[in-house]
Amino acid sequence: MIDALSLLVSHGVIMLTAWRLLSRPDLDRDPDPENDPENSNA
Repeated sequence: MIDALSLLVSHGVIMLTAWRLLSRPDLDRDPDPENDPENSNA
């Protein structure tokens, strides 16, 4: 039998992580192309 407490804790941690990630203010912003070290030719 699967322990309900272990399911609750593991899913709770996943939900907490998703909530913290979705509440970040920089989630919808793309980085500036001039500050991108990948595209610099210097």
